[in-house]
Amino acid sequence: MKKDLYLDFDSTIVNSDKSFCRIYNTHYKDYENFVPADWTKHSNWAYKNICPLIHEHEEHPIKTIQDYYGSKEFFDHLEFYDHAYDVLSKLKEKYKLIICTSAFPMNASKKVLWIEEHIPQVDEIIILIDKSGNGYGKARVAMMEDDAIFIDDHPKNLHSTNASRKYLFKFKETDYNGDWDGEIVSSWKEIESLLL
Repeated sequence: MKKDLYLDFDSTIVNSDKSFCRIYNTHYKDYENFVPADWTKHSNWAYKNICPLIHEHEEHPIKTIQDYYGSKEFFDHLEFYDHAYDVLSKLKEKYKLIICTSAFPMNASKKVLWIEEHIPQVDEIIILIDKSGNGYGKARVAMMEDDAIFIDDHPKNLHSTNASRKYLFKFKETDYNGDWDGEIVSSWKEIESLLL
């Protein structure tokens, strides 16, 4: 029987920051003091360090960020992290693949449709919609099956579940991924080596 492998979506399987920055750069390129956002320097969930014009010019910056994540443009330009698709195909032979992801109401259905189209290897999709907008915590999904594994880019999500094995996907250092003393992976090649 296959073991259950729970996987976060944004900033774990796909490079959400890169797609987000592309939208920002398109929308703000003609503003005074515009500096192109570099996704590799993203370190703050609200993008204050690399997308400051959102916070300077929008009355509700967090809503603007959520709108970006729910836009067609965001999903049109969404890319896998290197090797993610191929490794997922290999993992499918050994694991039941379950995507467990937080969503905003306006991006949940688009996210499911993107997963259905681009990641046919997935057996199950769990979408958690926190209407408060903070998106933290996946405790409602206990992950208590024997030897369940969970990979996520946010320590709060990892801390909130009972998975037997938990890995922080840490592609780069941020101000929210430091509170973790468990196992860390930084690429899909590492995931392949660990789990296959």
